[in-house]
Amino acid sequence: MKTSNEINELAAALSKAQAQFTPVQKKAKGVHNSTYAEFIEFIEMAKPHLGEHGLSIVQFPFNDSGHVGIINRLMHSSGQWMESDFGVPPSKHDTHAYGSAITYTKRYCYGSILGIPTTDDDGNQAMGLAAPSQKPSGAISGKQLKTLVDILDGDSDLEKRICEATAVSTLSDIPKFKYQNILTRLQNMQEPKK
Repeated sequence: MKTSNEINELAAALSKAQAQFTPVQKKAKGVHNSTYAEFIEFIEMAKPHLGEHGLSIVQFPFNDSGHVGIINRLMHSSGQWMESDFGVPPSKHDTHAYGSAITYTKRYCYGSILGIPTTDDDGNQAMGLAAPSQKPSGAISGKQLKTLVDILDGDSDLEKRICEATAVSTLSDIPKFKYQNILTRLQNMQEPKK
């Protein structure tokens, strides 16, 4: 990794932006029924927060020593920057394979550099420790979903607000780590005021 002489302003701005990031949903289907978050999902979630804090990313493709990939530069409006590259060997030596390798590295590098979580980290799968699941492993259980549905009692406006606040399309996609906080808030709303 390379950096400008100083990165204090960049680091402070990135910290503020990361506090606003929400997990990106793995909605797209890949080979072998695996799921992944599309690149546009990362961009749409991060772009307003990056702009608010004077941050931007540029990605340049490269082809070197049998690897195709991306040079990534995270920049701050102060002129400070951090840069790293990541490449993979293409599956074949043709235009499509090179394009696929570039697309793959763009998506993973963008999320990784910014520290954007996804709803289901496939690190265990990559290590051969877990099979892919149909539902993101980080989503709430059926029992937890039923509890939320019972409390909401058909209040579609409140359900919509919860989904928007947690950046999900349905209650069943709510990440487990947010469940207890949501449940507590809903229960507090139901308690009669003294």
